[in-house]
Amino acid sequence: MISEGQITYGLEYPQFEEDNIFTSMFPREMTFKFKDNNTKNELKTSMAVFSTCLLANNSEKTVTHLVRIANKYSGLVMDSVEIMDEYGKKPDDMTIVPTDSTKVIAGYTCKHARVKFANDPTKDFDIFYTEEIGIKDPNWCTPFHEVKGVLMEATVNKFNIDMHMIARSVEAVDFPDEEFKVTEKYEPITVQEMAEIFQSF
Repeated sequence: MISEGQITYGLEYPQFEEDNIFTSMFPREMTFKFKDNNTKNELKTSMAVFSTCLLANNSEKTVTHLVRIANKYSGLVMDSVEIMDEYGKKPDDMTIVPTDSTKVIAGYTCKHARVKFANDPTKDFDIFYTEEIGIKDPNWCTPFHEVKGVLMEATVNKFNIDMHMIARSVEAVDFPDEEFKVTEKYEPITVQEMAEIFQSF
């Protein structure tokens, strides 16, 4: 079972038309690196003007969210309480219902669950996850924290933008420990300021 490596996801934005000029600037790929139960999500635009990185330290239960616009870095560091309030909180009407269905994604057998919203069933969507990748509690800082497998297909919403992700490949990669540490100097910002960056970009 692989416990250190990288998953590459393709990204789509279902709430917008495919030829929307606005979404043409959005990232179309996300890399998810993992080692020693620590993870690192990275997204960047095709022109590399904008990039964002989410570092999750499972043992210390902290998350650092960095955003780069041009050569300026801004960052937000959250402890376990802040993470659940801002990033990991599940909507009150949301339930995750496992089924017996499976699907092979990027060579991995994935279990299926239906994510349901009691107040608005039009928001329901499917997720697929695998238990064949060795990451402990891979979703601990997300609304899917009750799902113990690694998400291979899902729809996530942040700052009012829906992003559908599906894994394209899984690779075994040896990473130095520094890969999962913050090495850039950045300007500390608040959750609200982080939201404003995404909403104005």
